[in-house]
Amino acid sequence: MKTNHWIELSKRFYRLLLYLYPKAYRATYEMEMLHVFSDQCRDTYKQRGPLGILLLWPRILIDVIVTVTTEHLTDPHAKFGLLEVIPNAPLPWKGVLLVLIPGLIFFVSQVEQVTSNKDWFFFAYYRAAYFLILPVLLVWVFTRRFPVWGLIPFGLLYGTLRNYNPSFLISKFSPLNYPNGLYLFGITFDLVYLIPVLICVVLLCGLIWYNACQQQISRAAWGWLVVCGLLIVFQIIAVAYNSTQGEYALGTSDLKQYIAYMSLWYLYDSLPFLLLVFIGKLFAPKYEGLSFLILLGYLLPTVIFGRYGIWNEAIPFYLVTLAVLVYRFVVALVAPIWLVRAASVPRRQRAAAIPVAIAIISQISLNVLVYLAWAVQSGYQLSLLDFTFPLWNQFIIAAGLGLAVTLYLPTAKNPEQTATALPTSTAITE
Repeated sequence: MKTNHWIELSKRFYRLLLYLYPKAYRATYEMEMLHVFSDQCRDTYKQRGPLGILLLWPRILIDVIVTVTTEHLTDPHAKFGLLEVIPNAPLPWKGVLLVLIPGLIFFVSQVEQVTSNKDWFFFAYYRAAYFLILPVLLVWVFTRRFPVWGLIPFGLLYGTLRNYNPSFLISKFSPLNYPNGLYLFGITFDLVYLIPVLICVVLLCGLIWYNACQQQISRAAWGWLVVCGLLIVFQIIAVAYNSTQGEYALGTSDLKQYIAYMSLWYLYDSLPFLLLVFIGKLFAPKYEGLSFLILLGYLLPTVIFGRYGIWNEAIPFYLVTLAVLVYRFVVALVAPIWLVRAASVPRRQRAAAIPVAIAIISQISLNVLVYLAWAVQSGYQLSLLDFTFPLWNQFIIAAGLGLAVTLYLPTAKNPEQTATALPTSTAITE
C-alpha cells in the first residue's frame, strides 16, 4: 500500500505534540489518541485531499493546547499540577503555596494592623474574598474542576457575605419590606432575620436528610450535631431567663417580643456556620479531610479584637497582640500546612483539631480578659450568665468544628487503619 506523505507527516508531528502531555496521561492514552488522529487524517484526506489535512490542523492544535493545559493543572504528579489531590498522600508544596495565599494576606494585614494606625486588616476583611475567588471561578469554568486551593477562598467568600447585615438585601425586595415585620401569635417577627433563618433551616435540614439517607452521618457526628443544637437552644433559654431577672426585668408582652427577636438573632448567628459544615460535606467525596479548608476560610476573617483605643486601654496591648497573632498564625498558616501535608486520617484529624483548638482558646482567653476589664472599669457586677454570653458563640463554633471532623474524617473501618486511627470522640480535644 502506497504511503501518503501528508498523513505520515501529520502523524509524526502529532506524535511529537503528545510529549507535551503529562507522562502518566501519555502512558495511558497515547496509542488510542494516535489511532483516533490517524483515522481523522485518512477520512479528511479522502474527502478533501491535502487541503482537508491543512484545515484539520487548527482544530487539532486548539484541542491539544486546551487538553495539555488542563491535564498539567489537574494531574498532581505533573510539574504544574495544582487542582487535584492524591488520596492518602500529602499535597505537593507547589499546591501548598497556593493554599496559603489567602492566609498570608490576612496574616500580613493583621501584623500591619497592630503595628500601625492603618486599617489593612479591615480592607482585606471586606474585599479579599472577591478578588481571591476570581481565579478559582476561572479555573472551574475552563477545566470544569474545582481546585483544591479554591476551598479556602470559597469559605472566605461565604464568611464575608454572611457578615453583611441581611437588611441590605431584604430591603431590595419591596413586597418583603414590611415596616412593622410579620405579626403572628401576638409577636412581631423581623423579616430581616426571619427570612434568612428560614432559608438556613430548610437548606440545613435538606442536607442533613440527604446525608442521613446516604448513611454518611456517623454516630459521633450525630452526637456533635445534638451538642450544637443544645448549645443554641440553651443560649436562647439563658437570654430569656436573664431578661426576667433584676430591676430591669421585662413584662410578659415585652418578654415574648424580646425572646422572639433574640431567638432570630442567635439563630442567624449560628445556623449559617452549621450550614457551611454540611456544604463542606459535599466536597468530602473528592477532597475528604481537605474539605476542612472551607471552614478555615470561614474563620480566616474573624475579628478577634477591634481597634485598640482609649476605651480599652485597661487591657495590656501586648496581651491583645499576642492573642490576635496566635489566632491568625495557627488558622492562616499552621492549620492549612499541617492539613494538606498530612497523609492519613489520624494525622488530618490532629491537623484539623489541634491548631483550631489553640485558636479558639486564644480567642476565648482574650474575650474573658476584655469582659473582666470592662466589668472592673464600669463597676458592673458579673453574673455567671453574663460571663458566659461572650463565650457561647465560640463553644458553638468548637462543636461545629467537631462535627466537621467526624463528617469529613470518619474513623477508618479497616482493621489496620483502625489500629492507628484516633478515636473520633477525642479528635477535637487533643
